[in-house]
Amino acid sequence: MYYKIIELSPKTPSISYDETKDLIWHFLCALESNGQILKNYKVIQNINFMLYVTTPKKDSLSECHDSVYVKNDREKIGEYFDIQIKDCGIDLESQEYCTCKTRSAMEMQTFRFDIDSVFTCCDCGKPVVLYELPYLEKREDHNEIQLWQDNYAAMDMLWLNCLCDRYTGNQRVKLDSALNKQGIEIAEYMSKQLGYPVYYHLECDYGKSIKAEKVGDQQIHICPKCGKLMKRVRFSEDHERDICEECKLSYDAH
Repeated sequence: MYYKIIELSPKTPSISYDETKDLIWHFLCALESNGQILKNYKVIQNINFMLYVTTPKKDSLSECHDSVYVKNDREKIGEYFDIQIKDCGIDLESQEYCTCKTRSAMEMQTFRFDIDSVFTCCDCGKPVVLYELPYLEKREDHNEIQLWQDNYAAMDMLWLNCLCDRYTGNQRVKLDSALNKQGIEIAEYMSKQLGYPVYYHLECDYGKSIKAEKVGDQQIHICPKCGKLMKRVRFSEDHERDICEECKLSYDAH
């Protein structure tokens, strides 16, 4: 959402990029893994080192949001550089993020080229920043969630780039695929920690294995897990879904 420059000014002229590049990139990766910056960041060398990043919120780079990894890297970088953060404007590739004080539910979903959080607030329809959410068990950042997002995007891209093979298709639509099982586990853990539903969004198979029932003038999905009729809901103006409140699954409404 917010495009920024993290300017690193060497404290002594002898500090070189070759000497500090591993630390700089590790710092950026740690920020991304904690959800404080989004994908597609750059490092440009001028007189100083300029880190071009997109943050989900205005204060995302504040130290109060740091994971233990970001904190450690920030301290190490501070030994070599003076750090200054500059605002550049709005990154139109990214969405505006949720600012709701409370939430009734979230939905977990992603797709190819998606650079935003995988979690969407079901009240406002906007993505939820990762660093506001609890870490998964025995984790100290959100890297595992982002690895799942990368894997899902890769499957989605292979499928939509007309390979259309059985493996990538099944990973996207089958309830018991490795990709969906991992995603469901993440959504269930988040739901348990947050105390409200986190619906896992399943991709439709468009008539092959997805069952639906006509209710009035609507085709409502049958839950692939419990076999019960799902419920048609509108999470926000742009998000109409069929959900199973028991199994915490969702489909696009058709």
